[in-house]
Amino acid sequence: MSEPARSHRGRTHQSAASPAPTITALCGVITGAGFLPDREVTVRIVYTAEDISDYLTYTTDLHGNLRAELSTSTAAGALHITATDHRTDPDGACRLLWSNTQMVRTRTR
Repeated sequence: MSEPARSHRGRTHQSAASPAPTITALCGVITGAGFLPDREVTVRIVYTAEDISDYLTYTTDLHGNLRAELSTSTAAGALHITATDHRTDPDGACRLLWSNTQMVRTRTR
């Protein structure tokens, strides 16, 4: 009988093996933990009022922590922010393991 691990050797199903990373967004700064160390992370920002998504790239430190300073947005309304270090998750959006979603409200002037 073959070993189950060998039949999936090329696939990296990470969601069961490791928990999703977590982020916090406060005052234009996103901090996060639980990412892979020294890895590129894609931060997705959805401007819900305008139905626009931005994708920004940052790099984690040697401990898998993320610190991303966002430029000031002139958009008013809610922003939904998530991040991924590109680990796979068959149940995730675009088959990726994403962090929790942070909602940030921007001020109207």
